[in-house]
Amino acid sequence: MPRLLPGILELSRRARYLSFYAYLLDLYREQRRPTNGAALSDFIKAREWEYGLAVLNCPHGCDSSPVGAQRLRGVVGHQEPPYPRGESVESPFGGFGLYYRSPLSEMGIVARSGTLLGETPIPIDVLYDTERAHRLADTFRGAVADTAYAQSWMLRSDPLPLDVLVEYANVACLCQLNRREDERRAVYEAMFGSDPGIEAEEVELRADDTAVDEVMPRSAAVTQRRRSVAHYLTLIDANPAVPDDNGAYREALWTSPPPRSDEQAIVAGQWAGLIAKDVWQECLCSIWSDFCRLGLSGTRSRRGEGLSWDETKELARAMLSGPPLLDPTMPTTELAASITKGTISLGDSVTGNVADASLEELRAATERLDNAASGLIVLLELHRRAGHRADLGWSNAASLRSTWQPSLASVLGGVTTHLDANPTVLDSLWWLTHTFVLSVHERIAYSKLPEYTFRFRWEDGRVQFYDNGIGRFPLAATRNGPLGWLTWDLGFWDRDGDEAQLTAMGRAFIDEVFA
Repeated sequence: MPRLLPGILELSRRARYLSFYAYLLDLYREQRRPTNGAALSDFIKAREWEYGLAVLNCPHGCDSSPVGAQRLRGVVGHQEPPYPRGESVESPFGGFGLYYRSPLSEMGIVARSGTLLGETPIPIDVLYDTERAHRLADTFRGAVADTAYAQSWMLRSDPLPLDVLVEYANVACLCQLNRREDERRAVYEAMFGSDPGIEAEEVELRADDTAVDEVMPRSAAVTQRRRSVAHYLTLIDANPAVPDDNGAYREALWTSPPPRSDEQAIVAGQWAGLIAKDVWQECLCSIWSDFCRLGLSGTRSRRGEGLSWDETKELARAMLSGPPLLDPTMPTTELAASITKGTISLGDSVTGNVADASLEELRAATERLDNAASGLIVLLELHRRAGHRADLGWSNAASLRSTWQPSLASVLGGVTTHLDANPTVLDSLWWLTHTFVLSVHERIAYSKLPEYTFRFRWEDGRVQFYDNGIGRFPLAATRNGPLGWLTWDLGFWDRDGDEAQLTAMGRAFIDEVFA
């Protein structure tokens, strides 16, 4: 995700928080408060609490969810105003530290503590001294300058009256960015602009599952962010259900509209690779779940005695019981051919046969069925559909590997090599289990000691299974939420009734990026 959408985290969802936090940092500097992180953290968390209370009392009737909403709703729902002061997020720097500090830094708006400005590292976060950063802070300041909250109540410690919060929310709520063109433009420039003076700086983007740190120049990050957002808008244009339906979003990423340019073809291939990786993960989870369940059952039937190697291999036969039931002696290539011909079904989990189902339907089907047979079938179909992919964006995304598992490209290439040996269905399921489940899990679990996370491991020449949870692993968030909210906040799309529809601004942005 840091490569596909740099600077946008899963919970950095609302565009106006960018100008809100820029304003707070500038206000802290303006008031000459202590230059230490603890004092800045306290200041930000107190202002977040007050802002959140205002958002929850928005007079415009919006349903915006502020940082720390769960705790704040408890106060608003169970206590009469005036409301107490407090902190909605207890971690250092609150929601700023968790969700918006990194994006603002990667966008070149905030210089984080430790940054060299001159020859000395700065002790606290500050705004970069650029027109773009100052404009972002100034536009929020201008929106709230005349409110009683900004003029006096912000710096007091007594409880906050409801009328003060309502007046503040009337101009400052998250929903009101689209009514302030100057501020919205400043947010746009923060997200998609750059500054010549700091453009040469490099932003380190760490992917959670990569062993090698990647460094992306800030200018390259801006270009990638613009392309990914513009590509998202083309998905909404093709299917208005995308912002509200993660299934529609996933399928749209796999079957995106014809690209308008070579640049869009690259970014479309990158996102398609992400979705294919998720389908592979679901297939692997289904195999994992079946293997753990059957192995644990076998261990229990032996009153805690582990399984021999031959007994462990024999689990693969039981894992083919489905649904659907698969013949263990059938050549895997024959099963793949039957899938292609449309004669294999996943029952009620998919309407019709596997070959005609959307990739998202297949992903969801093996997730629901949660068994190895469905995982093998969906993997074979993914292998077929991905077989023609060789474009640059796809190759870029599919080649990324993690510390513990090979890249998607390696997996699909391995499937091709495996099928060339004319294996049976039983051979194929055992190959997948041994290669991607059994040996990998042991390495991961040993790396976590002394924390004990084994579901199975070798003990005295036998495979011993443990009841430490068999559940599936959740997919990584694919940013539909933040992309939907941020692009709506920026005025790139709106609703015609319940249907999402691009605005003239949204279409102009696509044209500008993919001209």
